[in-house]
Amino acid sequence: MTVLGGFVVRTLTLLSFAKAVLGGATRPAAWLCAASGALSLSSGYRLWRRLQASQSALRARLSRETPAPACSSRAPWAQLLAHLGAVLSGGAEPDLFAAFQAHTQSGLFDIM
Repeated sequence: MTVLGGFVVRTLTLLSFAKAVLGGATRPAAWLCAASGALSLSSGYRLWRRLQASQSALRARLSRETPAPACSSRAPWAQLLAHLGAVLSGGAEPDLFAAFQAHTQSGLFDIM
């Protein structure tokens, strides 16, 4: 299991949180489900803001390796996850945030 660089949150927890919000869940409901009550709701909001703030830098970093793939969704998060999948795993669904950290040898939020 991989932890976000500089945090005590597992990458899979953050990925589950982002996917739940993308799927239509509210942020509080998505965080409670993803973190299983182990972390406070304010932690979820702080991580969401960090993720939002880093999205442009993440997309720019990924674009240096391969163009963004076609995505049926217009949601920026769906496009980011598709791009991560294309660069890191050939479209499979592993822990994309952990794979990104291993690929870049830096924390998910360190690229800003």
